[in-house]
Amino acid sequence: MPAMTEDAALPRFLALCEQPFARLQLTQATSADGAQRLQLRPIELRGAPHWQAVWRHPTKDLTENWPAADGPRRLAGLLQAPQFQAAGLWTAQAHWQLDRSRKGAWRLVRHRSEIAPPTPVGHDREKLRPLVLGHPVWVALGLAQGVASGGSGGGGEAQLVPAMAKKWKQINRFVEIFDGALRQAELTSDQPLRVADFGCGRGYLTFAMALQLAARGRQAEVLGVELRADLVAQTESLARQWQVKGLHFAQGDVGAREVKPLDVMVALHACDTATDHAIHHGLRAGAALIICAPCCHKQLRGQLQPPSALRPLFKHGIHLGQEAEMLTDGLRALWLESQGYETQVFEFVSTEHTQKNKMILALRRAQWSPKRRAEALEQAQALKEFWGVGHHMLQQLLDA
Repeated sequence: MPAMTEDAALPRFLALCEQPFARLQLTQATSADGAQRLQLRPIELRGAPHWQAVWRHPTKDLTENWPAADGPRRLAGLLQAPQFQAAGLWTAQAHWQLDRSRKGAWRLVRHRSEIAPPTPVGHDREKLRPLVLGHPVWVALGLAQGVASGGSGGGGEAQLVPAMAKKWKQINRFVEIFDGALRQAELTSDQPLRVADFGCGRGYLTFAMALQLAARGRQAEVLGVELRADLVAQTESLARQWQVKGLHFAQGDVGAREVKPLDVMVALHACDTATDHAIHHGLRAGAALIICAPCCHKQLRGQLQPPSALRPLFKHGIHLGQEAEMLTDGLRALWLESQGYETQVFEFVSTEHTQKNKMILALRRAQWSPKRRAEALEQAQALKEFWGVGHHMLQQLLDA
């Protein structure tokens, strides 16, 4: 379909938004509060139709719920503001793209869509509950004490080991992020969810994901992969002892692991380029959701060549290290976007609990714009040239 005339583009787009849709997104060029985009979707709240509006910031999301009848009016007001430069609407019939030119004129283009409008999601669902500390596996892993033994369901009286309080908070925060990301992922629920946790160590998060999915009634096959054979033996024994359904552990290295189809790829605190190997494995496995918490950013540090005006800043090792970390993960996010993933980089816990607190979360999007893919590649190349970076492991893996 040819682009619509400037005068008709915005009214036509607003009229389309009054019909049933699957997803709606507005993109900002500038924002006083740091918001990058606004995502909207239809939900049911107390039996009435609403629009859920999620303001996406670099490190947080803010959510509002608008009555559906008020949605088009509020949307019209937002699109009339100068900071909004584009909007996308996904329906069962088409993907509509609205763009504003530098002169302020709107242009509307229709693309074919394969998205079916989902049944509105109710907000009156059971809220996410923290993990049950009384489950015997948490005693076996040293997080809790005083739980009554016997049975696979746990639930006995238990107390958190004081020295493990920060670890327990990290685990529950991860489960909160994991649960929320699954709700946003483009996944089908007619088959068991395939999850792999690379570099799982003692299996804290692997057990947490398996127990959370079981509590949600979601069938899942959760695999923890760890290089150290003694840890694999311990965690596999615990999974069998307490009959955690669908959970297994195996020895291996993500870089040498056979690639099999996955829905979720998790790799927390994989050192330096091991994170790149994990991301690459997730991409090849077709994961709809990739969650990483990078660690030890060594590869780029020795390559950085700051422009002359910035060299006084980066003669200090701490600044150079911080820049190498930011650039490494920024490039990872851009290359994920170039592969069709909607990506966020944020702090998932306070530095009070761990210094390794940065997370990369990527959701595969079937309708990700080819234009955005190309822009991500261009931006990554520009950053490499600006900092004089010759090679980055994830790019090498993608090129190979």
